[in-house]
Amino acid sequence: MQIYPQKRGTKDFLTRQVDEARIPHAQLFLGLEGSGSLAVALAYISYIFCEDRQNGDSCGVCKSCNLSHRFIHPDFHLTFPVIKKDGLKREETTSNAFVADWRKLILENPYVNIFDWTVAMGGDSKPNINTRECNEIIQKLGMQAFSDGPKVMMIWLPEYLGKEGNRLLKLIEEPTDDTYLILVSEDQNRILPTILSRCQLVKVEMFSDEDITGMLQKKGANDQESIAEIVRLSAGNMSKALRLYNGTDQLFSDLLFAWLRAAYKGDAAETGQTVVQMTSMATDQQLQFLEYGLHFLREFVFWKTTGMTPRMSNTEIETSTKLSAILELSKIESIAEILETMIYAISRNANPKVLWMADTLAIGDILKNKVNNYVEKFNFAYQN
Repeated sequence: MQIYPQKRGTKDFLTRQVDEARIPHAQLFLGLEGSGSLAVALAYISYIFCEDRQNGDSCGVCKSCNLSHRFIHPDFHLTFPVIKKDGLKREETTSNAFVADWRKLILENPYVNIFDWTVAMGGDSKPNINTRECNEIIQKLGMQAFSDGPKVMMIWLPEYLGKEGNRLLKLIEEPTDDTYLILVSEDQNRILPTILSRCQLVKVEMFSDEDITGMLQKKGANDQESIAEIVRLSAGNMSKALRLYNGTDQLFSDLLFAWLRAAYKGDAAETGQTVVQMTSMATDQQLQFLEYGLHFLREFVFWKTTGMTPRMSNTEIETSTKLSAILELSKIESIAEILETMIYAISRNANPKVLWMADTLAIGDILKNKVNNYVEKFNFAYQN
């Protein structure tokens, strides 16, 4: 697994722990989305298992490397958020049901986020790590190792454990010999403090411009102007850089413009079609779109107040120009408040059809300066 130059300090710190036989029993790899924290953790785990470590790297050719690099080492256990699997009840569905899909996705791109993973599972509900999964973690790490070596359990996105994480406290405090728990998180604020306090923290920084340029070239990008724009817009986020390269963010820009335009026009048929389009997206895709909307509004305000667009794509500049006639700065705070509240409500399983319809109408009222109507519709959305 490749370790990029700006992460060399982290790599040296981790490899020394292995070489000096002082691996902490529980570690939390913390990095924002697109930081490569998962890739670093996987490289570290491969180094732990390697039978012929050389100059701070796993050899890549021994039996253990051959297995761990494909995530199929019998003593390398995987846990990640999942949704309901066809044929199983939700409370019965664990990572085992999706492990082949996860391996395939991560082998193709170790910089994915929860939205990418939810799409790969074919789901439209919010993933989590349930009670049965926690019990299986305890059971797996309580068993004897298949090989004469360590056992490692990696939990990707432990923030999706919620209160179920309490079930793992004893395991973290009193692990069996040569057993290691590796947590890979994007948001430590959503992890139980009792778990955080028991883990060694490993912070993973965002990527450098050179790293992202190299990855894009590796993917086949050769237009220097396009590469430079993606590097500028991604701001060190490898996941975002790859989304930009594949055109995903451009689609969100077009969709945002269509949504705000429909809200402003107030045509019943067009509004209804727009709401159907929004609610047809998976839950995590809806959340990602709303997060993108907040990002766009921030950049729009910066553009309107400074005249500069350092983090806008050409498509976003075009969208901003089109919206400038109706999207006044004085209205943005109210619209941003609606988007933030929608994110909160959708993540807690609010009725999406009621929510999108009411808030589309509310945003339309804001754009048309019908303040009283906006308040009524906003309140209606969150009382139903």
